[in-house]
Amino acid sequence: MLPMPGGLVVLTGQSAWQLTGSGSSFAGAQPLTPSSQTAQQQAYNGISPTVPPIQILDDIVYVQAHNSIYQNIAYTINSNIYTGGYLTLNSSHLFTGYTAVQSAWCREPYKVMWQPRNDGTMLSLTYLKTQEIAGWGRHDTEGLFKAVCSVTEPPVDALYMAVQRFPG
Repeated sequence: MLPMPGGLVVLTGQSAWQLTGSGSSFAGAQPLTPSSQTAQQQAYNGISPTVPPIQILDDIVYVQAHNSIYQNIAYTINSNIYTGGYLTLNSSHLFTGYTAVQSAWCREPYKVMWQPRNDGTMLSLTYLKTQEIAGWGRHDTEGLFKAVCSVTEPPVDALYMAVQRFPG
């Protein structure tokens, strides 16, 4: 679940839903209470059960249910729905046959999301939607990338990673 400007977005294994108080609109949200709520289905791609979504400004970036394709959704006022596209479409060769382990968003200074794959390779996504930039890169090391996290250390968001090494 992610709080967004139009209400609470709930991502499930099958789809995305927007929960709002009855009578809400994007411009005027009403409180969500047990006796006053509305659920509207938004997107029909389920989310991974193991990789949490990331909120990047007004977008939600998540791994689809099969743990290999990244999707973004954002509210579109013209259609009054959360919709988006595939972030892995032009780099499908980096994802075919692999699964995402987890994700970490480092907003400052470079706007990069980091994602280790199940084979120990690290992928990065430079993401600036307002500039129409979404580019993936592959990173290798002498060992296997196992986990990542982002820690805010002003003025940057520092990437920390766990790497399995094989001493020889």
